[in-house]
Amino acid sequence: MMRPQPLLEVLGGRWSLGVPVVAAAWDADLAGFALGDGSVALARAEWDGGPAIAPRRGGGLELRPGVPPPPLARQSVQGDSCLALSARPGHGFVTGGGNATLTRVSADLSAEGVAGTPDGRAEHFAIGGDGRRHATAVGSSVTVSGDPPVTFATPAPVVALLFDETGDRLGVADEVGVTLWTAAEGLNRLETPERPCSLAWGAGNTRLACGLATGAVEVWDFSEPGTIYYVTLTGGGGRVPSLSFDPAGGHLAAAGGTRVLCWALDPPSEQPRACGTTARVPITVVAWHPNRALIAAGTEQGAVSITEPQGQDALHLRDEGGGAVTVLAWSLDGSRLAIGTAGGDLGVLPLPDALFRPRVQEASP
Repeated sequence: MMRPQPLLEVLGGRWSLGVPVVAAAWDADLAGFALGDGSVALARAEWDGGPAIAPRRGGGLELRPGVPPPPLARQSVQGDSCLALSARPGHGFVTGGGNATLTRVSADLSAEGVAGTPDGRAEHFAIGGDGRRHATAVGSSVTVSGDPPVTFATPAPVVALLFDETGDRLGVADEVGVTLWTAAEGLNRLETPERPCSLAWGAGNTRLACGLATGAVEVWDFSEPGTIYYVTLTGGGGRVPSLSFDPAGGHLAAAGGTRVLCWALDPPSEQPRACGTTARVPITVVAWHPNRALIAAGTEQGAVSITEPQGQDALHLRDEGGGAVTVLAWSLDGSRLAIGTAGGDLGVLPLPDALFRPRVQEASP
């Protein structure tokens, strides 16, 4: 029996640029991709004459083939490297580069540098509050923008930076633990039992999760002023390169193994539930749908699928190829998915409501 074509091949747009995809974000129906050579590419998941899903007479759905997507719009905006990208709803994007400069990029790809870090170097870059605040890291030194900027040192070299949605809290993972910076309270040190690998903020910005090299996950809760609660979630035995909370912040998904792992957090379940099908190679990226009980997952060999958090099957979106999946980004309404790989393959895929069964309408499992 022949395997159905992956959905990206028949319904989406795909391109190959040969440059690693570092980050992606959506401004309404426009996807922005930050690339490792300092350029930004823009694409739309729907285009004039493109393929579409439509109701079939007598019931069900049918694919209406269309013309191939137009060429990508692409512009160099960050010198030799991009490190981060964030959307500015209605106004395009902001990107951060290895030159430690924050740059606005409009929908017509005009670019304007708006802020820079004093020493002009960055190995890690984080953008918060739609560009209102940004942070850079070089080695063990972190600088947070402001008037004046705030600079502090971490006990070991930084491995990840991540602002919450407001830009008022910054998680800084280094090789031996996590530092929490807040605009109101300054610094708090959060210890981890093993080396951190990844960070994720939950809904309401009251939970911060850190994936560890052992496969476990540390989660801190800041919901009560003056008190920090934490729980260690047992994982699958390998490093956790990506984490994603559900829309309500009560469940957490993790990459690292050959299946997506999910934990409930209210109350915490230390043992995870494995969901979806088993991949041939480890999963590198997970991204929870913004309003459905669905998780997108990408693998080390470039395959992408969608699974339900309590399901044992998956909807196949992309075949292997193009290197490891580095980016999965849902549009704000969840109707589109942006895909990027380490080998420079880009994809944009519309996922209309009609594709999903009624039983996955709820946002949490």
